Amino acid sequence: MQLHEVNRINALNLIRLRGPLSKNMIAKQIQVSPTTAATILNKLIDEGYVQEEGVGHSTGGRKPVLYRFNPDKSFIIALSLANSSVRIAALNLEGHVRSEQYGQVDSLRGEAYIDFVMKTLSEFIGRFEKLDECLGISIVVPGIVQAERGIVSYNAKLDLYDVHLKQKVEAAFGLRTYVDNDMNAMMMAEKQFGTARYKEMLFISVGEGVGSGLSVNGSIYRGFSGSAGEIGHMSVLPGGPACPCGNQGCLENYVNWPAIYSRILSAWLTQGVKTAIIESAAGRPEAIKPTDFVEAACAGDPFALTVVEEMAESLAVAITNSLHLLNPQAVVLTGPHVQNNLPLFKRLNEKINSRALNPIARHTEVKPASLETNKDILGALAVLLQYEMQVGKYELFLPEAND
Repeated sequence: MQLHEVNRINALNLIRLRGPLSKNMIAKQIQVSPTTAATILNKLIDEGYVQEEGVGHSTGGRKPVLYRFNPDKSFIIALSLANSSVRIAALNLEGHVRSEQYGQVDSLRGEAYIDFVMKTLSEFIGRFEKLDECLGISIVVPGIVQAERGIVSYNAKLDLYDVHLKQKVEAAFGLRTYVDNDMNAMMMAEKQFGTARYKEMLFISVGEGVGSGLSVNGSIYRGFSGSAGEIGHMSVLPGGPACPCGNQGCLENYVNWPAIYSRILSAWLTQGVKTAIIESAAGRPEAIKPTDFVEAACAGDPFALTVVEEMAESLAVAITNSLHLLNPQAVVLTGPHVQNNLPLFKRLNEKINSRALNPIARHTEVKPASLETNKDILGALAVLLQYEMQVGKYELFLPEAND
C-alpha cells in the first residue's frame, strides 16, 4: 500500500475514533504536514466520510475548523450465525442498527442450515431498493474459520465442514463478503467499540458454549490452522465427564449455561433446594433465565453463590493456565450469566491471585466486557472495518487506551 493511502486511512480512523479534530491536530497525530493533512481532508470530504463540524477553541487568531466522521456515509449487512438462530442487521459505520431480522433455525444442520441462511439473507436484502452505499456483508459464525478465504472449516454442532461461505454469498448477491469466527469478532468489537483496547488480551465468552479470542501485539492470533481459542475444550478436571469433542473434563461442561441450568434444575427437583432462582421464575423450570441466576447471586442467595463458587473454580484453572502461557494484559469475560455477576468476578480474581505466579497475577486484569448488547453484530462490523478501512493495521500512531 502506498504512503498516501496509509496516511488517508490513518486520518480517517483518527477522526472516527477521536474526532471532532482540527486539521493541525490531525497533521500532528499522523505525522504529516498541515498541507498534506488538508489534501487528505478534502479527499475524505469529497468521499463523504468526513464532515465539518463547527470550530474549536483558539488561543489567538482564527478558530480552527473541526472535522468529524460521518457514520451514515455507508452501511453494512451483518450476519450472526448461531446454533439455534440467525440474526441479520443493517448497521451504520458506528454500529447503530437501521433494521434487523431474526430467523429460528431449530434442528437445521449442514446444507439445510446454509440454505436457510441464504434464504433469510435474500429476504433481508430484498428490502433495499439499492445497495450502492453498502460496504459489504460480514458474517460471524462459531467454529474454526479460515478468515482470509471465508471458509467455515469445522463446526460439529451445525454439521458444517469446509463450507465456502464467502464465495457462496458473493456469487449470490454481488457484495464483498467477509467471514470470521464469532469469538474473534466479539473481541474486535470490544476493542473498537468498547473500552478494552489492550494489545495483549484474552477474551472469553461463556454462554451456550465457551470460546475465546486472543489478541497478540494488537492483532488476532489464529494459530496454524485457524483453530486457536478453543478454551472451552481445555480440560480442567482430568477424567471428568465426557465431552462431545471426545475429551474429558472440558471447561465448557462445567460453566456454560446448559451446565448451570442443569445444576439448578437438579438441585431443585432431586434435592429440594430452595433458591431465589426458582422463585424469580415463578416455579417454572422452563422460565429460568441466566439473569435470574446473576440476580440471585448478587443478592446473596446461598445456592446461587455455591454455583458461583463452582464456576469460579473451573474458570480459575483454565484462566491461570492461560496466564502462565500467554501473559496477557487483561482477561475480558462476557456472557449472559457472567456479565454483571459481581460475586463471580470477586471469587475468580481471588482464586487466580492465589494460583498464578505473583508478578503475573498482579499485572493482569480479569474483568467483564464493557459491551453488554449487540456484541455479535458489532463484531461483524469490526471484521468488515478491518478489511474495508484497514482498522487495526495502520493505527500505530494512536495512543493505546490501556497501555
